[in-house]
Amino acid sequence: MENRPRAKKRDFLEETKAMLREAHAARDLLLSHTVKAIFEVNRASNLLYETLTEWYAVYFPELRVAEPPTFAKLVQLINREDLQASDLAPIIGEQKARELESKAKTSIGAKLSTADLAEMTKLAHKLEDLYAYRTSLEEYQASLANEIAPNLSLLAGPELAAKLIAHAGSLRKLAMMPASTLQVLGAEKALFKHLKKGTNPPKHGLIFQHASISMSPKHMRGKIARALSTKLVICARADAFTHNPIGAKLKEQFEARFKAVQDAPVKPAPVRPPISSRPAGSSGPSGPTGSPRPGGNSGFSRRPGMGRMNERRV
Repeated sequence: MENRPRAKKRDFLEETKAMLREAHAARDLLLSHTVKAIFEVNRASNLLYETLTEWYAVYFPELRVAEPPTFAKLVQLINREDLQASDLAPIIGEQKARELESKAKTSIGAKLSTADLAEMTKLAHKLEDLYAYRTSLEEYQASLANEIAPNLSLLAGPELAAKLIAHAGSLRKLAMMPASTLQVLGAEKALFKHLKKGTNPPKHGLIFQHASISMSPKHMRGKIARALSTKLVICARADAFTHNPIGAKLKEQFEARFKAVQDAPVKPAPVRPPISSRPAGSSGPSGPTGSPRPGGNSGFSRRPGMGRMNERRV
């Protein structure tokens, strides 16, 4: 009789452990951690790139490149005292290499020792490795998203699909959301500000990263976001429950709706008449037809007997 409670407790613990193992083995959990890792790598690489540009400007301030990975490569190759355009041409092109070669001869940067330049080169090398690691993470994220949610990845793209799943917590949670919630997923601050202070409600959240929304005019984004969120929810439910390959069909339907929104005529905004063409006295408080409100101090003469009526009331 004394061993029964212990046996029940042991069975309960084993069942709990099995459930935890199953939860930890979920592939969408790995996808969420991958999205978070890419975010942290991007933040770290941006900080290191900013540090490297400010640091290297002491030695060669004329070096200006738009792409951070290219800048990290150039820092490792450039020696200002012996700069050859032929060494840089495969990376930035012949014309840009010649410009840097001429700028190196008249640079206003300080002369640094070999040890000082070696530390900058080490940072540039680490930064280049970080960019390479980010690329590999993005490839892994795309493969996971295509494996877990093929329909959602086909319609939204692997990157956006991964971010939606990570923000929702899991693919199942995303599939249980209504389309209106998915539409503003990621714009919670703007939504709560609208509910609290009465500001304009957000039209889209994470799905703004979809090219059909971000590349469209502002007056079309609301309709496109509603159409896209509806199709995305259907894709998520298919990936989570039925596993039917319906992504291609839903993508065609969304593209047709997107084209219809683009081709729809734009309603002209209402134009108010200029002040000079308005009837006299319309600038004061008035009713819907422009007539003064009863009792309003609009500059119009009062009706006969109005003063006596007010005196009687007082």
